[in-house]
Amino acid sequence: MIEEKRSNELRITSIQHFCVGDGPGIRTTVFLAGCNMRCLWCHNPEAVIEDIFKYSVLNVSESELFEEICEDKMFFENSGGGVTFSGGEPVMQAIQLKRILKKCKTESISTAIETAGNYALKILDSILDYIDLIIWDCKAVSREVHIKCTGVSNEQILENLKVISSKNKTLWVRIPVVWNVNITEEEMNHMGKYLTRIMPERVELMPYHKMGISKYDQYNLEYRLRDIEPPTNEQLKLCCNILKQYDINATYE
Repeated sequence: MIEEKRSNELRITSIQHFCVGDGPGIRTTVFLAGCNMRCLWCHNPEAVIEDIFKYSVLNVSESELFEEICEDKMFFENSGGGVTFSGGEPVMQAIQLKRILKKCKTESISTAIETAGNYALKILDSILDYIDLIIWDCKAVSREVHIKCTGVSNEQILENLKVISSKNKTLWVRIPVVWNVNITEEEMNHMGKYLTRIMPERVELMPYHKMGISKYDQYNLEYRLRDIEPPTNEQLKLCCNILKQYDINATYE
């Protein structure tokens, strides 16, 4: 459910400056609280699980956030960077997000959102004019796999992605790789077939890591993938090779 709160504050878990992995150039990444999915591998539970928001979330006014973003404007201009809104799911705060995006555009600051697309398309349409780059997290193409890994179906997500790909927007797709959880050879082939209809500018494989486990321990939360290891370099190369069969060049770090 998308929040209807109309205050001039955004719920934020952190703001990271001088980021180089959330879009082109040097970026300021703003992590917004709230999410309508429950990914098994989520490494930002402080932005997702409402029971711990009282410990992890700050209410920041739009003007205060905008001022902090503008402090980095020189770095954006010199590097071709900008601001990226991530989460959680930033579109959960679409009303406030739209206002801060509009302010950024008045200062010619390049904008990006990282989203999983699990909402009505009209909500994304309402902010699309103020977004330069959409980074779309594609967890799985197979419906059963997606439900198992995130708790929700992906029918609306895949339809939204198909529609957004036809818009005049720069689109990157990120695929989390949790081997034998959301990704197998079979699933990667499904991913390749689907992405041929989308043809994003960039596809990034995001290898699973265990860095978020300490957060679950900190908040006394269950983490169900403790025994899962990060994908090997060979598995990541296999994913790239499978996608290459569909004329999709993927990268990973």
